Amino acid sequence: MVFGGTFTAGGLRVACDEGQLRIVQEGAHQKFVAALQQVSYSGPYASQRGQTVLFVTERAVFRVVDGALELTEITPGIDLERDILQQMGFRPRISAELKTMDARLFSPQPMGLHREMAAKTRQRHPRLAQLPPQAAL
Repeated sequence: MVFGGTFTAGGLRVACDEGQLRIVQEGAHQKFVAALQQVSYSGPYASQRGQTVLFVTERAVFRVVDGALELTEITPGIDLERDILQQMGFRPRISAELKTMDARLFSPQPMGLHREMAAKTRQRHPRLAQLPPQAAL
């Protein structure tokens, strides 16, 4: 399950400059809070059922690990303490393998993913083996 949205709400304004995200105006309301008034989706329950749960925002990616929220990626240009941790009502786990998101996501130019995908060698499915290579695309 993937949940997507902004990290804060109520007036958040951001800008992308040279592959980095900049918070122009922080949102007035935190979304990652210590206690909820209503639960419509339970991360711990999903984990018990073996579901992968991700929360993707403009500045961070979290996953639910053993019922707890773990920060796995941050956006280039974002300060971990100021822009993420201070904007949360609790402290999440921080992955030992914390990554920075691909800067191309925050640039107006095309990412060039088609070239990367074309450069990767892929084995053809056995059902497609009898077809000429261009027909399988």
